[in-house]
Amino acid sequence: MDDLTLIKIRFALQDLNTAFTHNLDHGKLDELVDLFTEDALYTHAKRRSEGREEIRKLFLARAEAGVRTVRHLACGLQLDIESETAARGASVCITFVHEGPPPAPHATPHLVADFEDVYRLCDDGKWRIAVRHIHRLFVAADNAGPAGGGGGFSLFGSRKSHGETG
Repeated sequence: MDDLTLIKIRFALQDLNTAFTHNLDHGKLDELVDLFTEDALYTHAKRRSEGREEIRKLFLARAEAGVRTVRHLACGLQLDIESETAARGASVCITFVHEGPPPAPHATPHLVADFEDVYRLCDDGKWRIAVRHIHRLFVAADNAGPAGGGGGFSLFGSRKSHGETG
């Protein structure tokens, strides 16, 4: 692969990750779901959503649960570009949550988590998330966890439990 191709892929994957947090935080459900492949796997602790429609149902249920102000701050994106159509990534996401409309009375992190991803270039020329595993590292005392419970596993070898809770 030439350098220009690598740069184009890197920017496309950075844009993909930025679009994920932006669309999630701003309730752009259709745009958010379109970031996943049709057969995507999305896990957070023991919760598993397989396929774009299950992922859509997950985020729709989250949106219908009531007014919630959330911001996800992603950083530290590390990419392993395997080919012109396949890549892996790892990043850190810090989440702030307020159950209600803004402004929130405080800004204590709700969750700090590692994201482990597999990306695929689809037939329409868009890079999408084929796999996203969310591993909980630091969890606020009032964070009951995602729907479906706790736990976790790793795509990139064994992972010690870092105090992951459900």
